[in-house]
Amino acid sequence: MPSNENIRHLLKNSMGITTCIWYKNGLFMSLLDKDSKWGPPFLLSDSSTSDFSALLESSDVISTCFVDYSGRLLYMNSCEEKKEPKVLLESRIVGSSPYNVRLLEADGFIHAFYIVSHNRKQLLTYQRIGGQENMLPEVQGIIIREGQSYAVCTDDVNIHLFFLTDVQGISLMVHRKIYGGKASKPVTTPFPYSASLRLQAVISNDGPIYILASPDEGQDVSVIYKFDPILNKFSKGLEVYNNSSGHGSDCLILVNDIPYVARSLKSSFILSRISRDMKSIADESKIDLVGRDIPLKCKYQSNYKKDKAFKCDLTPMLFGNGLRFPFDLKTLGEQKSADDTDDKKALNERIHELEERIEFLENTIREILRP
Repeated sequence: MPSNENIRHLLKNSMGITTCIWYKNGLFMSLLDKDSKWGPPFLLSDSSTSDFSALLESSDVISTCFVDYSGRLLYMNSCEEKKEPKVLLESRIVGSSPYNVRLLEADGFIHAFYIVSHNRKQLLTYQRIGGQENMLPEVQGIIIREGQSYAVCTDDVNIHLFFLTDVQGISLMVHRKIYGGKASKPVTTPFPYSASLRLQAVISNDGPIYILASPDEGQDVSVIYKFDPILNKFSKGLEVYNNSSGHGSDCLILVNDIPYVARSLKSSFILSRISRDMKSIADESKIDLVGRDIPLKCKYQSNYKKDKAFKCDLTPMLFGNGLRFPFDLKTLGEQKSADDTDDKKALNERIHELEERIEFLENTIREILRP
């Protein structure tokens, strides 16, 4: 089973206060103070395993969902110390404990996703939390046996779910949209890569969703797809890194809706900007690590207004002296893709065309109303 032991959840609320939640023989949280120093750790649960997820809600409330040592799936608000965690799932079958837990907020509810092994199958399961009563778990798909990963993202209303499955020995990437607790029919695309790759997904403000399939730790190929939620269509996959890129793990980020893939190496990062037409790597740069910086993979969520242009699934963060990104967000935000110029030109042409139509209609109305 995959472990989240080395992945930290960083949650930055609307006031700019950063909270870190991590696992080390229990679930802990800590606050980053004004001097960029971490405060003392606070124990959330001593019954949690390393399989957990944390969520920063739109109201700045922090929630956690985790599997305990008894194999139960528990949910709790992290600031309610004395309140008993809510049991979402309690399996009586040995070896069928949930794993790969993810939390998401959409459409006014909290949603939990996890995998359950049953009859030698890996069942991707969904459960809505909140309302008068919790929704019963529902299976959304069967994940291919060699793979244990899936990706989930939201536009605050619809939930988009991606996972790998196989049909008669053919590997497929699957998309399902969930709205109002109901899932759409699956949309698939061939996936001619290793089923053990980790999936990440981030939705852009202008609509498209980017999906990265990358090695958890290793030298396997990394490939990025784009999914159009209006046309319900995948793009052709673009290979970003391969064996020659070096041993490392990859993260998917969006800055001003431009996708980047960052590969973390032992002493540096490779940062690749992807063209928005998904046909090439538009730019690639290498960032060397200096000093005592410790790069860690993090789930980063933020309600802070200065992070509005930044989105990610996993991202590398530096924990050496305080906390910071290994790359300059302001510099990335100033970069323009080649498509931006074409998009702006097309928009201006469309505006000019509409202005001419409005002028024609105004003249026609004047002629009709002339006495």
